[in-house]
Amino acid sequence: MSQRESLEASKRNLLLTRLELSRLLQRLGNTPWTLLPNQAYQACVAPSVTVIITLFNYAEYIQECLDSVSQSDIKTLLGGFDVLVIDDGSVDDSVELVEQYIKYSTTPTCLVKKHFNTGLADARNLGLQLARAPFVFILDADNWVYPNCLSALYEAIIQTEYAGVYGMINCFDNNTYQGIGLMSFYEWDVRELIAMPYIDAMALFKKDILLQVGGYSTELMEIGWCGWEDYDLWLKIAQNGYSCKLVPNILSAYRVHSNSMIKTTNTYTPVLAKYFRKKFSRLVHKYSDLTQLFGFPRDIELALK
Repeated sequence: MSQRESLEASKRNLLLTRLELSRLLQRLGNTPWTLLPNQAYQACVAPSVTVIITLFNYAEYIQECLDSVSQSDIKTLLGGFDVLVIDDGSVDDSVELVEQYIKYSTTPTCLVKKHFNTGLADARNLGLQLARAPFVFILDADNWVYPNCLSALYEAIIQTEYAGVYGMINCFDNNTYQGIGLMSFYEWDVRELIAMPYIDAMALFKKDILLQVGGYSTELMEIGWCGWEDYDLWLKIAQNGYSCKLVPNILSAYRVHSNSMIKTTNTYTPVLAKYFRKKFSRLVHKYSDLTQLFGFPRDIELALK
C-alpha cells in the first residue's frame, strides 16, 4: 500500500469511528448537532422545497452558493423554499461565514452544526431527516444554481409519479472559471445508468421516496467509495422501480476541482465493482447483454489481470 493509500485508509477509518459514535449518541437520545435558524426560517412554516447544502471546509465558496440559492425565482413555489446548511464539522471559517450570512439574510435558512465529521452521505441523510418540505434539492457548497432552477424542477415533478427530476449542469474549471462542458444531459434511461454514471447529485427529489429507498449509503466508506454516493442513490431509485426525468435546460453549475474525490476511487475498483454487482444484482441480471457495468468492464477481474 502506498503512502497516499495508507493516508486515505486512515481518514476513512476515522470517519467510520465518528459515524458510529454519532449513531450511538442518537440511540441514547442525544442529537450530535446544533440548529441555528434565522428568523425567516422560523416564519416559513410550510415550504414547498428544502434546499440541502452540504458543507465541509468550503469557506471560499459557500457565500457564492448561498447567494445563488437566495436569488431563486419562486413564483411557482406556493410555499416558497427553505435552506438547510449541513456543516460536517468544518475546521476552516465556513461556520462563521454562514452564521454571519444567515443573521442578515431574508432567505429562510438554518445552519446545522454537526459535532462530528462523518462524511457526505451521513450529512445528506441528516438533511433529509430535518427537511420540512416534501421535495428536497441536493446541493454541495462549492456549486451553485441559476435563478430558474428550483421553479423549473418543481414544475416538472409536482403531481407526477417521478421520484426525481434533474436539469443539465454547466461544468467549469475551479482555477479559470472557464466552461468545460455539460453533464446530466441524457434522458432517464436505466440501461444507460447501469452501464455508467451520467447524472449528478444536483436534482429535486420527493423526500418520502429517498427515505423509502434508504437515503444515501454510508457503508460505501467501508470499501473506499468516496465521491459516488450520488450514483449509488440513483441506482437504488432505479432498482426500486421508480423513474426520474430530465428537464432539458441548464439549471446549475458544477465546480471541477483538480483533486476531485471521485479520482480517489481507482485503488478500490475491483472491490467496488463486486459490491455494486451484488447490491444491484436485479438490474445486472436484467441487462445481461451489457459489456460495461457501473463504469467498469463487466469482466473486470479479467480486465485487471
